[in-house]
Amino acid sequence: MTATIGIDIGGTKVLAVRVVDGEVVARRRSSTPRTADGTEQAIVEAVESVRTDEVVAVGLGIAGLVRWPEGSFAWGPHVAGTDVPLRSDLEGRLGLPFVVDNDANVAALAEHRMGAARGYRNVLLITLGTGIGGGIVLDDAIFRGESFAGEWGHMLYDPHGILCDCGKRGCWETVASGPALVRLAKEVISLNPDSSFAARFVDSPIVGEAITAAADAGDEIARGLVAQVGAHLGRGICSLVAIMDPDAIVIGGGLGSVGESIVAPARRVAADCLHGGAHRMLPPILVAQLGPDAGAIGAALLAADRHHGLV
Repeated sequence: MTATIGIDIGGTKVLAVRVVDGEVVARRRSSTPRTADGTEQAIVEAVESVRTDEVVAVGLGIAGLVRWPEGSFAWGPHVAGTDVPLRSDLEGRLGLPFVVDNDANVAALAEHRMGAARGYRNVLLITLGTGIGGGIVLDDAIFRGESFAGEWGHMLYDPHGILCDCGKRGCWETVASGPALVRLAKEVISLNPDSSFAARFVDSPIVGEAITAAADAGDEIARGLVAQVGAHLGRGICSLVAIMDPDAIVIGGGLGSVGESIVAPARRVAADCLHGGAHRMLPPILVAQLGPDAGAIGAALLAADRHHGLV
């Protein structure tokens, strides 16, 4: 029996799971702190909340740039901290072996071993949430480049677009992410305050999950907004296919977990704009199977690899 802990930190949540032989046996969720000191303390508290004597290692996936293999958090637009030596700090504080990686990398590992990407050797994972993350599986292994591969949420999509949280203008994630969907919804509500769509949010916050739920319930405005975000997603996917030519693409993350309402329009647009589309097939674009737990599960799997000397 191998018991490990996986921690996933994104723009809004800290999720901890304890995994025993591939099965999640404990789970704890909290909010992402706004300070660098708070980030490290939140990790410690998350580990302690699910820790038992049987745990042999901890894996951490964090949204942002992570130097591999040293496990230093260089920077991220949605998580506080700069050049934080997380791996060494946390091993010192908790007395357990740690491995630290980008959150989309560990989610890709989980989907490849246990989810939608099983059986594919070369896979791109696109995570849709507070931003867009990416994980690359090449020949059944995570590809990190020098450390930071897969940050395609910040590839230039529109040079005249809106300002991204990263400080640059027109990144892909500004038009194809949870906040992009919320921004569109707020614009529609301000222009149509008496619409049935606006009425849905009189007493509730405007969040991506509520917008996609309205789309699934048949609200035409919501369906149009989700389709618009899905179209931007599909155009970006075309660029990734032209560069990487993967066996499959998996869409995950909080917004990706809504499934076909956003993936279907992305699939249609990607097929229309595919380079050489008359002479090749679009790789399958699949909905992730592990949902919001994928990053934490993948981090736990990476911790097991660390324990067995594989990383």
